[in-house]
Amino acid sequence: MSGVSAVPKLPSAPREARARLTAADVMTSRVITVRPDTLVKDVAALMAAHHISGLPVVAGDGALVGVVTEADLLYKETGPRQPPGRLRSGLPRFGRTARAMTKVEGLTAGEMMTAPVISAEETTPLREVAALMVRRRVNRLPVLRAGRLVGIVSRADVVQAFTRTDAELAAAVRATLLHDLWVDVTRIRIDVRDGVVHLDGEVERRSERDLVTRWVGAVDGVMGMESHLEYEYDDRAVHLRDRWPAGRV
Repeated sequence: MSGVSAVPKLPSAPREARARLTAADVMTSRVITVRPDTLVKDVAALMAAHHISGLPVVAGDGALVGVVTEADLLYKETGPRQPPGRLRSGLPRFGRTARAMTKVEGLTAGEMMTAPVISAEETTPLREVAALMVRRRVNRLPVLRAGRLVGIVSRADVVQAFTRTDAELAAAVRATLLHDLWVDVTRIRIDVRDGVVHLDGEVERRSERDLVTRWVGAVDGVMGMESHLEYEYDDRAVHLRDRWPAGRV
C-alpha cells in the first residue's frame, strides 16, 4: 500500500525577501510513500517506475517510521539463499548481523526499512540541512512537521539557493539589513551582479560595518561579496579612560 502526500507549506514571507531559507522553502511537498506492510516487490516497482532510490515509510497516522532504499533492497541479492523460515527459526543473531539478516528475510517495507531516520524540520535553516547531508553522507532528507512527513529535500533542492536572481538577492540583503540588523539602508547602496553583492556607502560605527559584512555574506545564495563601506568613527578604538570619569580607571 502506498500513496502520494502533498501537505501545504506554512505561510511565510516571500522567498525573495528572506535572507535565510529553510527546508520548507526548497522541499518537494508531493512525496511518494509506502506503509510498513507494503510488499518489497511493490516497493521495488515504485522505485523503478518513479526513478527514485528511496521511499519514506509512514504509519497510518502519517508519522514517519523509516526509509527503505535501494541499498536496503540489495540485501536480497547479497544474502544467503535459504528456504523461507529457516533463518527465522535458527540461532539468535546480534548487532549488524541481525539487522542484515532481517533485511535478507524481509518481505515488507517495515522489515526492510532503515530506522531511525535522519530528518529535518520544516523550519531547519537550509545551511543546516546542507551540513547534515554532508556530515551524514545522505542524498536526501525527509522533512517533518510535528513528527509527520511533509516533504523531501534532495541535494538538488539545496542547490536551488544558488538560483536566486540578482533582484531576489538584493531584496534579501536589504531585508536582513532592515529587520535583522536595523541598519539605515538609505545610506547604503546595494548592487548584485551574477550573485556577487557589492556594498557602498557609510554606516555609523566600525563594528556595525563588520557586522553588516558578516551577515550579508551569509545570505543564502550569495556567491561572493565586495564591501566598500566606510564608517564615521572607530568604536573599537575606545578605551576605558574614554568611558569612565577621571580617577575611575
